[in-house]
Amino acid sequence: MLKILEFGKKVRPFIDKFMFELLRGKPSELYDAASHLPKAGGKRLRPVLLLAVTKGVGENWKKAIPAAAAIELLHNFTLVHDDIMDKDEFRRGVPTVHKIWGEDIAILAGDLLFSKVFEAASKLLDYGVEPDKVVQVVNRLSQAATIVAEGQTLDLRFVKEVYVSEREYLDMIERKTATLFKIAAEIGAIIGNASSECIEKIKEYGLNIGIAFQIRDDILGLTADEKKLGKPVYSDLREGKKTILVINALSKLPEHEKQFLLKVLGKTQDINLLKKAAELIIRSGALDYAEELAKQYVKKALISLEQSCIQDKEVYEMLKELALYIVERER
Repeated sequence: MLKILEFGKKVRPFIDKFMFELLRGKPSELYDAASHLPKAGGKRLRPVLLLAVTKGVGENWKKAIPAAAAIELLHNFTLVHDDIMDKDEFRRGVPTVHKIWGEDIAILAGDLLFSKVFEAASKLLDYGVEPDKVVQVVNRLSQAATIVAEGQTLDLRFVKEVYVSEREYLDMIERKTATLFKIAAEIGAIIGNASSECIEKIKEYGLNIGIAFQIRDDILGLTADEKKLGKPVYSDLREGKKTILVINALSKLPEHEKQFLLKVLGKTQDINLLKKAAELIIRSGALDYAEELAKQYVKKALISLEQSCIQDKEVYEMLKELALYIVERER
């Protein structure tokens, strides 16, 4: 097992215990709905990253547990609302919140998760984190929520647009997905009292692995085994998402194949048409292009990591492994 996954296995019980204590209350349907996705699993990559960075810059990782729980709560909040907007019926191999409880309760469950983000962060005071650092953490979490909302809006807008540039796509995923990785890394460094120069390098590392993570997600959405993925394959094609694969394929395909892909995107549930569209994308070379692009962002992340002030050699290796794992994962 990779060291980063071993570390994740070690810290996860602490994250989950803290998080699920916050997600107890009445009415029971609200709290059950809010707890549903966190209980379904998930890799906990963002909180594990946060705790690893805290340890890596020389602080006891247990001091940052409330912040780790906060970033995971924020992540799950975005997933609940994302599933409603995308009308997805499965995530992490289980029915989505709105599928079980309906959209009204799902929206409220997302709202509850969002409020608990800041309750969790405020409890850093009880763990010995200085008040000025707690203010910084709360500020970063609120910034992250804002930026993710901007990215989600762009993602929705792109569905309606025929052509989206690679630059526009990268800007969108930087906001929607990479922001939480960047903020997680930054918060870990803040709690660990890292220098401003070190924090900048840690943020660059988080941002670049976050971009690579989303590109890999796009790839898995087209090629992964549905059982491993935990949600229906071709869901991005069904929803008309302008992933890096679609954008690159549209720039390469001959006109008749391009028009076929545009007619399928977001306009059919026919598995045979979706499969044909996926085959066109792969044949265009877009899959190879996306895989290489993800690796480029991992290289950028590793350069930033090398330039950072991570003192703990074991953590340095863990963060290096995490970057490489992100582009090799199967779910």
